[in-house]
Amino acid sequence: MDLAAEATFHLGVLEVFPPACMAAWPGDRQVLQPRVMQVLVVLAKAQGAVVSREALILECWDGRFVGDDAITRVMVQLRRLANRLDGLAYELETIPRVGYRLTPAKAGVVVEGRRKPLRIGRRTVLAGSALVTVLAGGAAVLLRGGKRPAPHEPLTLAVLPFTNLSGDPQAAYLSMGASRAVRDALCRVGGLRIIADTSSSSLSEEKLSGAEIASRLGADLLLSGAVTESADLVRISLELVDPKAGVEVWSQTQDGRVDDLFHLLDAASAAALEALSGRIGPDRLRAPPALRARDPRVFRNVMQAEDLLERSRTSRMVGRDAEGLDAADHAWDLAQAALRTDPGDVGAMLIVANLTRNGWTRALAAKPVTAAERAAAAADIIRRALVSDPNDPAALTALGDYYRRFEWRWAETENLFRRALAANPNLTEAHWAFGYELAELGRAREGLVHAREVFRLDPENPYHRVALPRLLYLAGERDAALKRYDVELAAGPANAFLIREVYLMHLAEENLGALRGLKAKVTDQLWRGRRMPPAIAALVTRTDAALAALRGAPAALLALVDADVAAFDGGGKSAAATQQGRASVDLLFIYAMEYAWSGATDRALDLLARALAARSLYWVGSLPYGPTEFPEPMRSDPRYIALWRSDARLAELIKSRRACRAAGQTTGAFKRDPDWG
Repeated sequence: MDLAAEATFHLGVLEVFPPACMAAWPGDRQVLQPRVMQVLVVLAKAQGAVVSREALILECWDGRFVGDDAITRVMVQLRRLANRLDGLAYELETIPRVGYRLTPAKAGVVVEGRRKPLRIGRRTVLAGSALVTVLAGGAAVLLRGGKRPAPHEPLTLAVLPFTNLSGDPQAAYLSMGASRAVRDALCRVGGLRIIADTSSSSLSEEKLSGAEIASRLGADLLLSGAVTESADLVRISLELVDPKAGVEVWSQTQDGRVDDLFHLLDAASAAALEALSGRIGPDRLRAPPALRARDPRVFRNVMQAEDLLERSRTSRMVGRDAEGLDAADHAWDLAQAALRTDPGDVGAMLIVANLTRNGWTRALAAKPVTAAERAAAAADIIRRALVSDPNDPAALTALGDYYRRFEWRWAETENLFRRALAANPNLTEAHWAFGYELAELGRAREGLVHAREVFRLDPENPYHRVALPRLLYLAGERDAALKRYDVELAAGPANAFLIREVYLMHLAEENLGALRGLKAKVTDQLWRGRRMPPAIAALVTRTDAALAALRGAPAALLALVDADVAAFDGGGKSAAATQQGRASVDLLFIYAMEYAWSGATDRALDLLARALAARSLYWVGSLPYGPTEFPEPMRSDPRYIALWRSDARLAELIKSRRACRAAGQTTGAFKRDPDWG
């Protein structure tokens, strides 16, 4: 365990700083030995689950042989710390012949039956009284009846697209950009959750009342506005509404010149922040960040290009590739125009990097380069963006996702995501990518927290929403995951991407009934009485072949996969970087799964080796220690184990997944096979 990479966390009144090996509480602190801190971190991450002695040894002693005395000494020190705080931090329990369980206390909760006073630093707290005051982080917390008030959820705000009152349709991007500029400034406010603009924009186009929009988005407040541009003058009008009460909370108008647009946006953002301060508490607010000076033409181009990028992504998920190409081509042209005006614009560079990595434009798709070469070119662009602004959270996220996806630099990736979220806790892409990294590492329950936040921030974006059922499944909440998939398919019956994902899940489960149910859902519910798109019809045929394979007749499925692999190989370097809404190299992992569950172990191992060489870990559930790891004939083959030990970064991943499985962070088989190392 790298303590330097571990985040600060709380156990009751105790605040734990792993990088400093320090535990602090109101009025005092204690430095812990590194090994003691490592064990404390592992136990805390288990979130109340029992952690076996084997898991502790693997994570904190690198799997080396240690005697019982070594573990006992650590537990003695942790119990002394708990006793020093008289139950207000955590309780450490030994489970005979199994392991240990740490149960956090609720900070400041009075422990019934205690009569002696608890001394914290220079303060004394009467633990048996009905009214207790505990100083925590400099703020007095009043506890009545021995209970601490439940923490408030962040206040949820939806910033709706501003209305263009200029009379010129070309000025629409100024109003849209103004709304995003205000939103971006507010995103850095602690205690404030901002709905992603893709969802806010989507609902604003429907004829809904403010109350209906708020209900759909889960918003407590709505911020709307209007922009008027006349000659060289601009007026921005803002209005904050409480949709539940149906009243205007605040409104203000800002006037300025076009050539001073960004000063005007700064002023509008500051005004909105001030209006919100009374509703979420001034102690939880920070000053709005200074916005990088940008040419108004660059600003408009980048805002439009970002919309087109999302449109391209969504179109590909539902099989409308031509529309996706059109949108991507237009986004590229706009981003390049922005960079000709301002070569250092971070937003424009990140759009170019995204398009380059995925090969989404016609020109990029035609280039004879590999997926790795595309990714490396995109990474160079991201690095230039960070040179332009080293603290830009979107650029930090983009680099972290490149590390996660293509370089498997696990610790550095996590640091980048945490830095990005510290700067902008409402950055959807950071939560999305970080959730997936945590799932890959086996920390599915932690990843689920980020997936839920993605869903709250961007509930109308299907590409982001799919993170939630994936993480639910990996965290062991299968029924909830399937219900979420059902909702997604009902909303998008043409989404071949999702249908294939559910098909793979049931194939890997070897669940004949679930596969039959999926086929019935598609044919009898989603497309009953209508002509299926070719991609959906092909998936129905594939499901029939998979059912036959699981019953011992794999010929049909093997023929389909053989044909797909031949087509993939026939494309060579000119093959599309993304196919069927996925990175092309992820298809190699999918084909390996289908070969494996058809009994073609040799072909499965060959495709898995190719997938790993191309840096694809596509279906996390089938990684070692996942809920649907590859079938036994493949797992028992020495070549399978050798694949996962062929790269130090993969070995590090497997070690993490094994420890997390032992700690209950994810579901799946827990094998004590010495061949894993």
